[in-house]
Amino acid sequence: MIRTGVVSFFFRDEKGLRRAIDNVSWQASPKIWSAGCSAGQEPFTIAMICTEKMNKWKFRNLKIYATDIVKKFGNRIQQGIYTNTEVNGIKENTVNYPLFKKYSEILDDGRYKIADEIKSRVTFIQHDVLREDPLSGEFDMITCKNVFEYFNIEEKLKVYNIFYKVLKPAGILVIDQKQRNVEFQAPEELFSRICKECVERIYRKR
Repeated sequence: MIRTGVVSFFFRDEKGLRRAIDNVSWQASPKIWSAGCSAGQEPFTIAMICTEKMNKWKFRNLKIYATDIVKKFGNRIQQGIYTNTEVNGIKENTVNYPLFKKYSEILDDGRYKIADEIKSRVTFIQHDVLREDPLSGEFDMITCKNVFEYFNIEEKLKVYNIFYKVLKPAGILVIDQKQRNVEFQAPEELFSRICKECVERIYRKR
């Protein structure tokens, strides 16, 4: 199973996600794979951004598959419930907090619950990207954050090849913008980097 840290937050690397989404040529029924989703903030963030950028019909057909749910969070993530502490970081962001508020509600106990229209777009799955068959179908976009640092070079190449196979032609791959070392970069024979001058690590399938 992909092992990731349990520390994450909503709208992390948000500019990169927006840039990636803007570069996707969406299918009629869009599909996204969030590989190494930790506590689920990233796939929910992606859904919030997409609902603002897609027309209603296309968003209703959007499917986001989030793999590597952290076991200790259990059903709470699938229910889209987060503590006040887990949301504190986004409250200081005057740009993104209004969007988060729009698609969440505060429960009586002070926790936050993601709106059903966002939650319904995300499916959480336990999946071992190194040992199990890849998720089926062609994906418009794959995000993979805080994952490659746990793999050796051979495993990295295997995962990049898996992503290449399941991405649709010219599909988009996003990795952690902090993973700048050469050994983390996507193989040039498989992917071309979008905006080499940008800090975001966004690639298009060749």
